[in-house]
Amino acid sequence: MQQNDAPLGAAQVGIALLVFFPMMFGCSGDSSCPDLSGRWTNREGQSFFFKPDGKALWLVRFGSQVDTFSMEYRYDCKKQPAQLDLTGFQTGPLSGKSLFGILEWNSDSSFRFDSEAGTSPEVRPTGFETDQTQKYFKEK
Repeated sequence: MQQNDAPLGAAQVGIALLVFFPMMFGCSGDSSCPDLSGRWTNREGQSFFFKPDGKALWLVRFGSQVDTFSMEYRYDCKKQPAQLDLTGFQTGPLSGKSLFGILEWNSDSSFRFDSEAGTSPEVRPTGFETDQTQKYFKEK
């Protein structure tokens, strides 16, 4: 009797996809997101400091002055691309608005981020625009 190996081969491929597909796109097999907490800089005068409780600070340097904006964030790596929304701005041009963004991890210590300001998620970019996307690096 001849044995057909096709079902076993397909099952092995299916298992491999379930294990490795999420890892390739920034989420581990246990559905956890890469850690966003800590200080991240774009090395051009802007830094984010993400706290584990969903609160954050955005530091923006203008010459020798630094403005600090308190905000809240929501991070969802289960979306493709991952979503990072910055909300709760009390002052400045973003007061009353949110930044609806997308994020892509380059490594565990850098990501790229693109966003649009607005009052609803429909303004969220669907892809990374070269002139708007910024790369951030983990500071130690």
